[in-house]
Amino acid sequence: MSRRNRVRTRRDGSIRDSRRPRGGPPQPDGWGSDATDASTLLDRLTLALLPLRLFLGMTFLYAGVDKLIDPAFLRTSGPGSIGAQMAEFVKVSPIAPIVQVFGQSFPVEIGFLIAVAEIAVGLGALTGLLFRLSAAGGLALSITFWLTASWATKPYYYGPDLPYAFGWLTVALAGTGGRFTVEDWLSRDADGEYYDEPVSEERRAVLKAGFLGLASLAVAAFAGTVGASILGRAKPELASGTSSPAPSGSATGAAAPSPSATAGGTASPGETAAAGASQAPASGPVIAKVSQLGSGRAVAFNDPLSGDPGVLVKLADGSIVAFDAICTHAGCTVEFDPSYDLLVCPCHGAAFDPAHDAQVVAGPTNQPLSPIPIHVDTASGRISVNA
Repeated sequence: MSRRNRVRTRRDGSIRDSRRPRGGPPQPDGWGSDATDASTLLDRLTLALLPLRLFLGMTFLYAGVDKLIDPAFLRTSGPGSIGAQMAEFVKVSPIAPIVQVFGQSFPVEIGFLIAVAEIAVGLGALTGLLFRLSAAGGLALSITFWLTASWATKPYYYGPDLPYAFGWLTVALAGTGGRFTVEDWLSRDADGEYYDEPVSEERRAVLKAGFLGLASLAVAAFAGTVGASILGRAKPELASGTSSPAPSGSATGAAAPSPSATAGGTASPGETAAAGASQAPASGPVIAKVSQLGSGRAVAFNDPLSGDPGVLVKLADGSIVAFDAICTHAGCTVEFDPSYDLLVCPCHGAAFDPAHDAQVVAGPTNQPLSPIPIHVDTASGRISVNA
C-alpha cells in the first residue's frame, strides 16, 4: 500500500471513529458526536472570523505599501514625514522617552521598519503563514500606534488603533483552524485529499518564516520603486534656496519662506486681505508674498510668535487666510489638498475647511484649527503676522 493510501486509510478510520459514541457502534450520518460537534463549531468560528481576518490583513498590507509609495513619508522633516510625526508624538505620548530615543534618532529607519512590519503582518494574516505570530505582530503595532498617534484622541473611542488591537487579539486567540490558508491548499493532492509531508515542525516554521520575510521584502521593494513611480503621489517641487516644498498644485502646501528669502512680486489688482486680517501697517515679520499664492493654493510657514507650523491659503474669492497647521486631533501637521480645497491631516484623515474658519468637516476631531492673524499689504504684496 502506498503512503498516500495509508494516509487516506487512517483519515477514513478517524472519521468513522468520530461518529462512534463511547462503547457503541458507529451511528448513521446526521447523529454526530461530541467530536463532530466540536469540529463543526470550529469550522463555523473560522468562517465567522474570516471577514475580520481579511479586513485586518488587507488594511495592514495597504498601510505598509501606502507608506512606501508616499514620497513625503520616509523623510526626516516636512509635512507628512515620519520625522515630523515623531516630533509631534513626543509631545503627547506616554512612551515619549522611547519615541525620542529611537523614533527621533532614526526616523527614516523606524518608518521603513514599520512599513515592512505592516506588510509582513498583512501577508501573514491573508496567507495564514505563521498566523498567530503575525496577528501578535499586528496587535503590537496597533498598541504602539495607540500609545503614540492616537493617545491624544479624546474620547478614546474616536481613535482607530485600539479597535484594531482588539481585532488582532481576537483572531490571534481563534487562529485559522487550518482553513483558508496557503498551507491548507498546498497540503491537498489533486483529489482534494490531505497527505503528510516528511518535514519536521521546526523546519516547517523556518521555511514559513523565510518565505514570509522574503515576500514582505519583495513587496516593500516593489512598492518603494515601481509602485512609487506608478501609484505614488507627485513629489512637491522645491523652492529656490529652501529645503521645503514650494507652492504647487500637488496635495501638499509650499515651502516656509523666511523674511530674507521670500519671492518678489506685488499683489494683483483686486487682491484683498483675509477676512478679519488687520489693515493697519504690518508690525510683525513677513512670512510670504502674495505672488507666491495662486487661487486654491497654499504656502507653509513657521509662526514666528508660537513657533508652530502654519499655513496660508488663498481662497477662491481672492482672500488670504492663515491657520495654525497643528491638527487638533493628534498633533500632526495638516496639508492643503487642492482637490477638495481642504486642510487634511495625513495621520488620521481629519479635514478642515479654510473658507469657513477651518471648521471640521471630517473627524476624528471636533475642534477647528486656530486662526493666525495676518496683515496683507496690497501695495507691496507682503504678508506678515500681526504681533
